[in-house]
Parts: sequence; C-alpha cells; structure tokens
Amino acid sequence: MKKMKPLPLNDIIIDDVFWNRYLAMVRDKVIPYQWKALNDEIPDAAKSHCIKNFEIAAGKRDGEFYGMCFQDSDLYKWLESVAYCLAVKADAALEKIADEAIALIGAAQQPDGYLNTYYTVKEPEGRWTNLAWGHEMYCAGHMMEAAVAYFKATGKRAFLDIAIRFADCVGETFGAEPPRRKGYPGHQEIEVGLYKLYEVTNEKRFLELAAYFIRERGQNPQYFDCEREQKSYRTIFADCESLPRSYSQSNIPPVEQREATGHAVRAAYMYAAMADIAAETGDTALMAACEALYENVVNRQMYITGAIGATAGGESFTGAYDLPNDLVYGETCAAVALMMFASRMNAITAKAGYADVVERALYNTVLAGISLSGTEFYYVNPLESDPVRVAASPDLKHIKTVRQKWFDCSCCPTNIARTIMNIGSYLYGVAENDVYVNLYGSSTAKHDTRVISQKTTYPYGDEALFSVTGGRFRLHLRNPENARILSLEINGEKQELIEREGYVVVEKDFQADEIRVIFDMRPKKVFSALKVQNNVGKTAIMRGPLVYCLEEADNGQQLGAFLLPNDSKFSESPAPPPLPDGTVAIKAEALQYEQKSERLYTNEAPPLRKAEVTLIPYFLWANRGENEMRVYLHSEPFYPRG
Repeated sequence: MKKMKPLPLNDIIIDDVFWNRYLAMVRDKVIPYQWKALNDEIPDAAKSHCIKNFEIAAGKRDGEFYGMCFQDSDLYKWLESVAYCLAVKADAALEKIADEAIALIGAAQQPDGYLNTYYTVKEPEGRWTNLAWGHEMYCAGHMMEAAVAYFKATGKRAFLDIAIRFADCVGETFGAEPPRRKGYPGHQEIEVGLYKLYEVTNEKRFLELAAYFIRERGQNPQYFDCEREQKSYRTIFADCESLPRSYSQSNIPPVEQREATGHAVRAAYMYAAMADIAAETGDTALMAACEALYENVVNRQMYITGAIGATAGGESFTGAYDLPNDLVYGETCAAVALMMFASRMNAITAKAGYADVVERALYNTVLAGISLSGTEFYYVNPLESDPVRVAASPDLKHIKTVRQKWFDCSCCPTNIARTIMNIGSYLYGVAENDVYVNLYGSSTAKHDTRVISQKTTYPYGDEALFSVTGGRFRLHLRNPENARILSLEINGEKQELIEREGYVVVEKDFQADEIRVIFDMRPKKVFSALKVQNNVGKTAIMRGPLVYCLEEADNGQQLGAFLLPNDSKFSESPAPPPLPDGTVAIKAEALQYEQKSERLYTNEAPPLRKAEVTLIPYFLWANRGENEMRVYLHSEPFYPRG
C-alpha cells in the first residue's frame, strides 16, 4: 500500500548550513554529553544510573536499581543516535564505545531472551505482572529500533540478535493462542520496533506479533483490569492507578478509535505502528482509523508549533480545541511521535500535507527541545511563559523557564538526538518512477542512476536550486503549506506549476537540468479557530515553516501589553546574538498599552502608544537566559466595511 520509501542515510549527503550545525552539534557534543549523563558524569544534573543498572543486571557490579522502570530506553535511543552517526560517517572511537555498550546489554540478557534491568535487578519475580505500567515492552521497542539502525549502519549482528531473542521471548509469552497470555503493552512502542525487525529480517512472526498487539488492545475483558486482580501485581505508579483506560488508548480497539485521547506519546507511537501495519497487510479498516485519528489530532488538537498533549495531567490530549498556551504540556517526545506518524501517512499516500506536519513539528517543537549549546533540554514546550508566574503557580509546576541538563524521566533528550541524526530519512521519498522532495535542505540524494542535488538556505531563504540527472522520471517538490511555491524555472525558463496531492510535479528526461524554485517567505499572521477560545482576538506570526515569538530579552516585560494593528508592517533583520548567524528576526509595528495606574482595578482604560516588537523563531527561545516569552499576541479587531 505504501507509495514511497525513504532513501537510506548513506545515499544522502547533507551539506546544509542550517542542518549541518545541528548534525555536527549532535555528533560532536550531544552524543558525548548524553553518554556522560547515562554514566552520571554531569555535575549538578539529574542522576541517570542507566549504565550502572545494566552493569548490575549483568553481574558486573553490586548495587540496587535506580531510576524509572523505563530507564533502559535512554541507552537504546542513545545507541540509535550513534547508529545514524555511523551510517553517514565512520567513527572508530564512537563505534567502540557503542560495541561495548551493546556487549553490556547482551550480558544483561537472561537465558530465555528476556531483557529489562528494572525487573532483573529490582523485581526478578515480577516480570510481565504489570504490563499497564511496567514499560517492559516500551523498552523492548526502543531496543529493537536501535538494533535495526545499528545493523543497517555497521552490518554487525550482535545487537540485532539480542533484539530478535527478546522479540521471540515476548512472542512466546503473549499471543492469541494458549498457553500464551492475551496481554499488550501499557505504553505502546514495541509495535514500532517489531515492524522494523520485520522489515530488516523479513520474518513475518514479528509483523504478526505487532498486529496482534494492536488487534488485542481494548478487547474485553480488559487485560489491565485482570492483571491488577492477580496476587503477583505490584503497583509502580500509585498516582496513575485511577487513570481511565482511555489514557493508554485501551478503552476500545484501535481500529474503532476516531478521537485522540490519553497520553499523547503513547497515542502517536501507536498510530505510527497502525499505519505501518495497515500499509503492509492491506487492512483498510485500520487505515481508516489512522486517517480519522490523524484528522482529529492535526485539525482539532495540535498546536501551531506541532506540539500535542494539552495538559500535564497524564501528559494527555484533552479534547477538540482545548489548546491553552500557558498550561500546555506539549512534550518533545510527542512531537517526535507525531513526526513518525505523519511521515508514515506521507509514505502510504504520497500526499504532501502529511509532510507539512512533519516539518511543523520538527522545526518548531523538536528543535525547541534542545539548546544552542546542545547540553540543555526541554521536556515541556509552552507557547507562553512568564518566569514570575511559573515560579508562583502550582498549576505551572511542569513548566521550566530554562532548559535542563537532564531529567529524572529523560526520554526527550535522547529522542531529540536520534531524530536530528536521522533527518536525512525525512528529506526524500522514492518509488518506481517517482522521487519526492519532502523536506528542503542542501543535500545530494542518489537513487539508482538518479541524482538530485539541492542548494537552499531554507527555512530562512526563499530559494531552492536543484540539479537533476538520471533519465526520465517524475520529480515531486512539496509545495509547503506555509511557504508556497511562487514560481518554478527549468534551465532558466519559467514553467506552469502542475500540482498533484500537494507536490509540484516535474516530469521529463533529466539530463543535468537546473530547476529553480521560489518560496513565499513573507511573514504572515495566523489566527486560530474561534473554538480555541483563549486565542480569540489574538494572532501568531509565521515566516515560512517557522513560528515566531516575542521574548523579554528583545521587548521588555509584560509582553501581553503588546497589540498588533491590522495594518502592521513587517520587516526582517538579522537576529540578535548569540542566536546563530543567518537567523532571520522579524520587526513588527505594534501598539503597547501603557500602565497609568498601579491600582488592581480602575475605570480608566490604559492608553495605547506606538511601539515596535522584535520576534525570533520560537525554537530558539530561552537561549539568552530566563525571560518571558509569548507566541500569540493581541490583534486589533478588524471591522469589514459595508
């Protein structure tokens, strides 16, 4: 059913000013930093104990398990980041560290293939007794993803064989036929990992097990209720026991679901797996569920930044149009998971709108999760933040006004790293006689005899130049939702724009042809649906794919006192340091309410004066110290004439 596949990383050379800075930062700074964090070598950072947990489980040191029950997954995602590094650039020293970590993982694996340090060390009699909260299959899924990536990058089978043994252990324990148990994971992720195992091994038992977990989920009697009645059940997160089954999307079978509910990361990981399985098996009912869930997320429950998950209560969706800017959770991992889901829908349908959502989540929330230094991270991504209010309000205790060195629950930093290092897989898609450009960035892609080179300064620049060779095929250039293609030239001659499914299509016998594309990068106001009531009378500013924000560093305090007139004019300028060279800031004519009275309430309306505001890309906020930030600004009402 899939209409396109991503190109392997080693078939893509990225030579892009924007992305090279991030790729080099992750390779040279983030990966070494995170390795130190996993070994508890970062001063004044939250303790990880991840490597020590594996060493204890492997019998290489004495001690007790420390951390979350899903702590193993941090190492697996770190190894996946390393795999993507090695896929594009050899690094013997890094590969040696990874191989030693993989050997440690293998030493911690039990004789029957089971692998989870929390249960091996802390509760050896408790394995598989609390699927709802134990995260055994969640960790397994991340391990499988990492193992496949490492095998593809290096050709080494040690990690892949560990993953296969664990997958078979899971398959021998759970399934539709007795004596296997009819269980499924509380936190979805193993379905994604099993599908990747299937892709690389062509062993259908992995596909069938992934499909079983999706099919069995939400059936009655509810498995999580049954396991909680067993004497062997042990509570892990006491405050989560009362959460409804919709929290883990297990209230009804996934094929029947039409509205995104519950924990946003769990949900989007599951949707990604559903899309994979539907495409591979031709399950039209499951595909219909994917389409409906995607529509509900993107058109009812997604922030302008591509963040999902509106509340800290369960890190969850709350319902259509409930999108508070200050209370938002918007977990970085949820944006990664949304990218995964949307990219799969793009591959299945070859519709560019899905890639638009990949771009939105990537540029505005995933990149916001990491500092310019690469050593601090955001877990939560608000669209409005006031340090004074955050410090005083218990409702905002989940918000951090500066990025953190590490977290007790540190799923996001390693998720960011693996996503950035795998950016090449999001750039291009290929089919038999079609090549798709899904994201823009200076790079060279090779597919059979075809070579596509693009030069661009996107997301800031308004031009992309392509050199294309390789004979007759169709080149599909995504026409970005937020940076529409204004013109296209082939070898200097302007062409009519022929658009299909959101792509501008060029079909010809390519023989070193030069294609020039111009994007509309003018700053634009963006308004929310009126049902997003907290945004009524407000506007956000986007330039191309980037959401912009105000920061106190440029505009002073009380950002809520600014108002954008209807006829506000925008200009562009280099962003103030230390923001990266090439960053485009926006200057906007504004009005500002003046404080005339210190009284809490008064009958005197505050007067307005002319002002100018500076906006920077949202993903770069909080790189100049702790300060106030706001995405949505008050907008002058527009009264149509006549």
